[in-house]
Amino acid sequence: MDSFVASPRSAPWLLVALGLGCASAGTDGDSSTSVSTTLSTNSTTATSEDESTTDATDETADTSTEGGLKFDVDVTDMGLGELGCSQDLRAVVDGSGNVVEQCAPDEGCDDGECVPACQAAASSQANFGCHFIVPTPPSWVGSPPPCFATFLTNSWDHSVQLQVARDGVDLDVSIFARVVTPGLAPEAWPGLPQEGLPPDSVAVLFLSHQPNAVHPQQMTPLYCPSPTAVEASTELVASGRSAAFEITTDIPVTAYDMMPFGGAYSYIPSAELLYPTSVWGTNYVAITPPPGTHNPPGPLWLQIVALEDDTMVEVAPTAQLLAGDGLVGIPQGDSGQVTLAAGEFVQWEVPQDDSDPSGTRVLSNKPIALHTGNRFLRLQPTPNPGGESAHQQNTSVATLGNLYVAAPYETRRADLQPEDIAYRFVGAVDGTTLEFDPPLVGAPATLELGEIVDFTTTERFRVTSQDDQHPFSMAQLMGTANLVGGTRPGATAPGFAMLLGDEEFVLMLPPAQFLQRYVFFTDPAYATTNLVLTRGATDEGFADVTVDCLGVIGDWQSVGLDGAFEVTTVDLVRADVGVNGCENGLHTATSEGPFGLTVWGLDSFSSYGYPAGGNSISLNDVVVPAG
Repeated sequence: MDSFVASPRSAPWLLVALGLGCASAGTDGDSSTSVSTTLSTNSTTATSEDESTTDATDETADTSTEGGLKFDVDVTDMGLGELGCSQDLRAVVDGSGNVVEQCAPDEGCDDGECVPACQAAASSQANFGCHFIVPTPPSWVGSPPPCFATFLTNSWDHSVQLQVARDGVDLDVSIFARVVTPGLAPEAWPGLPQEGLPPDSVAVLFLSHQPNAVHPQQMTPLYCPSPTAVEASTELVASGRSAAFEITTDIPVTAYDMMPFGGAYSYIPSAELLYPTSVWGTNYVAITPPPGTHNPPGPLWLQIVALEDDTMVEVAPTAQLLAGDGLVGIPQGDSGQVTLAAGEFVQWEVPQDDSDPSGTRVLSNKPIALHTGNRFLRLQPTPNPGGESAHQQNTSVATLGNLYVAAPYETRRADLQPEDIAYRFVGAVDGTTLEFDPPLVGAPATLELGEIVDFTTTERFRVTSQDDQHPFSMAQLMGTANLVGGTRPGATAPGFAMLLGDEEFVLMLPPAQFLQRYVFFTDPAYATTNLVLTRGATDEGFADVTVDCLGVIGDWQSVGLDGAFEVTTVDLVRADVGVNGCENGLHTATSEGPFGLTVWGLDSFSSYGYPAGGNSISLNDVVVPAG
């Protein structure tokens, strides 16, 4: 593997804390060993920070472009010896996939044995877990701070007890937690039962808002439909420090946030998949939305969240990070340090010009989360209405891949022709070379550390670097609702023209992090919900993908020239009419092979999108210095 040398300008305390000294660094702070980049779909072993075997998808996917990438789905590699875990972690299985032991409702499988469910989830290194620390994202500066909410989905066969705290104060969940109930308006949703969130249910935690907040143009409510955990805004209006919300459960859940809740009528919504603290890393190269075409843009921002006290973070920004209350600024091209307490986050905003903090390098001595976004993202050449907030939780360098598949979202064009979709790439290692299948005009051929490349295409494609020691990040963007020729039907929200969707920014996960089972939530506030699916070939061909209310999914389209991947899109709901009886709410999607899933919700001049989930295992041992 290549060696990566920490810069002499790196803070000495950080080099010592990470064991880097002044010599080459062979591993990321996320993991002391790397995981092979072949994907074994039913195998559930991976290597953790302490070099123990953990219950996660073992990545064994040949990343070369010769002959195409194949997925090995042999179950005999699972766990310890002949025993492994079912894909939902509910049972111990033998080498033939037969159930040997069904775990108790409050347990899960880890390395071929039943253990407490939270332990099983943490070992799986996936996006579900029992501990989340959630900062409040900044919203559009043109409106008062709107309703900030998180969604928790319970796919376990056991009720979930949950606790929420902020700044060391426990918050009474009976006040602000509600169970999503089809057929009822959000203000009528019931509170949590005493026994907790039932299986196959979704809870919404209404965390904060500015009371009586309304949209300044449409006069639609932006406040929460329920009492909140904090009856005030918890977002920072500029750079500064604040306390995040800490969510703890006794059974694993999948978590998302949305700002604002009920965003189809706010016209400024965004959502993100939240990763549990069990998969947080220590080394990041930021990827943010672009500044966009609005004048002035954004502003753009990034947040760093700490899990433990005395978390020391070094940051080397690609744009000026503005000082704020209790927070020093950091000039572009320089580096600076900040120390955080457990549950605390810092927020840096950048100047409202063409400043772009993508490529900012972050290195810490303890696990952290990195969130990035743009308070107001507009992607259109004309001054027509439109623009939204955008935010996503970034994944660490160790979890970045060197192979991605670009699966276009369902076209919004009135003529149903493919949309011209924008993609953003950010390099994590100098000298990264990219190969596109099929070849695309305007696509980047190389990436350097921190380099940002944007390009648009109507094509689906696969992009690969030379090896797993040259990872990079990739995002997909939805553009303006003001498409030439208008949009297809699907919008029903009043207030603006019935033009479908608007700006949004979604991180793409590499196939090496795909799962075989997703439990996800789709927001009932949106008139149209689409799913974007990606699957890879196995030795037996392509495995079926089943979505609960739709059944087996069809109409797959090949990606590239070698046919190693296929993609498709499906509607769950369009213009408030369910497909095949589907309704928005809790859903599951499953397959015998790994597949990717992105959720999109759209309405008039509004949209949200997020990856439904994914593993967060180490795919490389790169460490990117932050000085």
